[in-house]
Amino acid sequence: MSFNGPEVTNHSSSPFVVIVVLTWNDTQMTIECLESVFDSDYPNFKVVLVDNGSEEPCGEILKARFEDVELLVLPENRGFTGGSNAGLERGIELGGEYIHLIGNDSTLATNTVSELVRVLIGDKTLALASPLVWEVTPPDEAKKVAFYYADIDRARATHRHYIDASIPYDSRSWPVRVCDFVPFIAAMFRREALEDVGLFDESLSTCWEDYDLCIRFSDAGWLIATGGDSIVVHKGSMTTGSVSPYITYLTTRNRLICLFRYASLGQIVRNTPYLLRSFYWQVKKYGFKNWSCHKAFFMGVMDFIMGVRGVGRAPIDRNG
Repeated sequence: MSFNGPEVTNHSSSPFVVIVVLTWNDTQMTIECLESVFDSDYPNFKVVLVDNGSEEPCGEILKARFEDVELLVLPENRGFTGGSNAGLERGIELGGEYIHLIGNDSTLATNTVSELVRVLIGDKTLALASPLVWEVTPPDEAKKVAFYYADIDRARATHRHYIDASIPYDSRSWPVRVCDFVPFIAAMFRREALEDVGLFDESLSTCWEDYDLCIRFSDAGWLIATGGDSIVVHKGSMTTGSVSPYITYLTTRNRLICLFRYASLGQIVRNTPYLLRSFYWQVKKYGFKNWSCHKAFFMGVMDFIMGVRGVGRAPIDRNG
């Protein structure tokens, strides 16, 4: 499903956008993110920088460089969900019609904010719009798309991606599509949708919070859009590690939470062979001799059963 919304051409037709950038223990990567935000061609926005409990004074350093940001310093790391919620709550307080949540491991194209606003103006049933995700490539290489859109399979707690591997951006067109799921790398939310459905579930801490919120939007009758001419370049897993013990624990536990939250017991029983295979693939990805991840995987399963939520017993090791 695709559509075209009206063009944003002047300030009077440019709703107020609050751009929330989340950072933790990193300044250089956040500088690159903020530089891309302030290079935006969109005329009506405010930036809220959330320092999610950094050990070093990242927020103050960045505030000194980017004087126009509003700095929100959290006394402790609240995970992606808690840090994001603090920024989203501030965006609502400031009266943002749209709130654009961006991870600091991302950079925007100049027209991305304008394009996402255009899409949201074009269909008031949209809870959020997400840009097309590019992978990082050398300057002399063709740009590649890492994510376009995905469908959700609640019975298996998974999302099926339209593309399984990166493909050249110039190889085809990328019209705006309505879909089930997008990763919240640089999603722009409609304030009314957040007020209707609520913010992130902080019991998940980090991982699967996007899956959970996408389903909640869908169940409340809201739609999700992705693609078009809006682009974000995503470095990916720079603070958590793609196969670290930390991320292994949270992805394992939170997937099980979402499985039992949104699938029936009958569906879970019928899909047990698939679920066991998918957990095998997860183990294969981080390595059969990776004992620290094995331990994190086991703890994730046990803490799901025991009802441990939030950051739980997530290992501090984020390398991998």
